[in-house]
Amino acid sequence: MAAAAEPGPSKEQNPPAPGERGPSKETGRGPSKEKKPPEPGKALKALNAAIDLIWKDPSRKDYALKAAAVHGRSLQFTSLELRKDEEVVQKALKQDGWALQWASEDFRKNRDIVWKALKKEMTSVQYASQDLLADRDFILQAVAKDGLAYEFASPELKADMEVALKAMSKDGRALEFAPAELRADRVIVMQAVIQNGGALAFAAPELRADKEIALKAAFSDSTGMLFASQELRDDRDVWLQANADRKKHWSARKEVLKEFEDAEGCMLELASQKLRSDPEVVLKASAQNHHALQFAPDELTQDSAFILRAVAQDPGAMAYAPEEMRANREVVLQAMDIDGHALEHLSEELRADKEVVLRAVRCRGTALEFASEDLQNDREVVVAASLQSRTALLFASEELRKDKSVWLYSGGEVPKFNPTPIAPFEPPPAEDLTPY
Repeated sequence: MAAAAEPGPSKEQNPPAPGERGPSKETGRGPSKEKKPPEPGKALKALNAAIDLIWKDPSRKDYALKAAAVHGRSLQFTSLELRKDEEVVQKALKQDGWALQWASEDFRKNRDIVWKALKKEMTSVQYASQDLLADRDFILQAVAKDGLAYEFASPELKADMEVALKAMSKDGRALEFAPAELRADRVIVMQAVIQNGGALAFAAPELRADKEIALKAAFSDSTGMLFASQELRDDRDVWLQANADRKKHWSARKEVLKEFEDAEGCMLELASQKLRSDPEVVLKASAQNHHALQFAPDELTQDSAFILRAVAQDPGAMAYAPEEMRANREVVLQAMDIDGHALEHLSEELRADKEVVLRAVRCRGTALEFASEDLQNDREVVVAASLQSRTALLFASEELRKDKSVWLYSGGEVPKFNPTPIAPFEPPPAEDLTPY
């Protein structure tokens, strides 16, 4: 006779579908993101189909094998005897590493079985037996693959310097799970923040006040400075170093733009009010990304001399000048002489002002792009722009782009061409045509 069926689903934790993040025992960290998420609803349908099959008889091995092949987590609904069956457990783990949670204790002690689960899902390491989590060789292998596996190591191994260093070098966030003495260890913390600047949040207070460590954190992740001590966040020298121009470290334009958009423009926002009032600090930040000026105080952005210095670094800074300054003709003309592309951030009225636009295109020919349509069709403006940059002709009106005189003009007085129209061809009378 078949063994009696269990009354219902196991009371143990039911984790999320493969590839999703779900809670762990201690911190809420779930499966890693390495696996591609299943199609919406597909995993749930598979699990339901597997449950329906097992529900007929949780003790039948053939049902369990079929269900495990469809969805490994169906193991939780099988009988306790089948959870001790190696063939069933292996089939479930092959489909989903999280099924290790419902395997028998003997399998969770088996290094080979556990590693099969970890190959599918590293965070299932939390369901390995306590004996394995206290095994130094096993944990060293685990943290070498995923530094956050350190969370589940035994207390003795968490205090092991070699284990901790290997974990931090793989994922600095593992510092969160280190014992207090290691979070106060300079070598450990340095390794963690080099890998992930945000790990500074978990360092001991005295190391969050360490200038070298704080700078390493900032270089790794600019938001790491948020976790430095208040004294360092108020230190002008530290902020200038942390906010140094790092564009040369990347070569891919897309990556540079993303880095500046996601992080560098936020650097000034994280600084204290005192530092945000320091013109040199603000200029250093805006040199990387002019959008940093949105975090500058009014007393700086309302200072025309400061704005002109910022425009010299990036013409986009003109966008953060107050409206009355952008309407001040004297300031505007100075800005055009510094970088004509600041024309982009002026009012429509000024972009239609010939004197302003001429000053802009004589400085940067391609500023013609931001001039009004009328001035893009103005021969004097277009020729002035083309003299500074032949590329400017791309932004001239269609009529002037087709005008050969504009392309050939090379200096001197702006030419005015009024050629005499050519008379249309009229064929001679038929009687004048002598046949051969």
